[in-house]
Amino acid sequence: MRFFFPLVLLFTAIGLGIYAYLGGLRTPAVALETTAAPVLLAGQPFHGKVQDERFGELFRAAKSRQDASPALPLANLYYNNPESAHDSVRAFIGVLVPDTAARLPAGWRYRVVPAGQRVVVARVRGVSFLLAPGKLYAAAEEFSKSRQLTKQPFYLEQFGPNETDELRVGVK
Repeated sequence: MRFFFPLVLLFTAIGLGIYAYLGGLRTPAVALETTAAPVLLAGQPFHGKVQDERFGELFRAAKSRQDASPALPLANLYYNNPESAHDSVRAFIGVLVPDTAARLPAGWRYRVVPAGQRVVVARVRGVSFLLAPGKLYAAAEEFSKSRQLTKQPFYLEQFGPNETDELRVGVK
């Protein structure tokens, strides 16, 4: 019993160290912006349950595409809130691209998010892909509530190769 407390402290310290190493202590910067330029994505649409095997396949295909072109950030466009969509999600899973010049793999297509969108933008740098979505969604939600903004069904996640992750949530 006398080793129990030091052991708990040791495991807590290790856990906190891992969390800090993964960027868990970093806080996203949040702002209200209007998109100046259109955002162009290349990927594949999905409609169904988050637990569907196809959903994971689309993420793996997007990651493979990013690995082949490391400058392209992973980008996912959701038409309903993926944090609260318990039974069904509508999404477009892929990568952010600069133009439509590239030939796309079979089943892939382009999707454009037009300029002029009013969005809450949450950005964080140096946070693991495992922790970033939770941090970004929580920060955007808190910002929207504090300013009494009404969310639109538009969520654009971007996980960049430069370790800067971003979430844009459409608002009125």
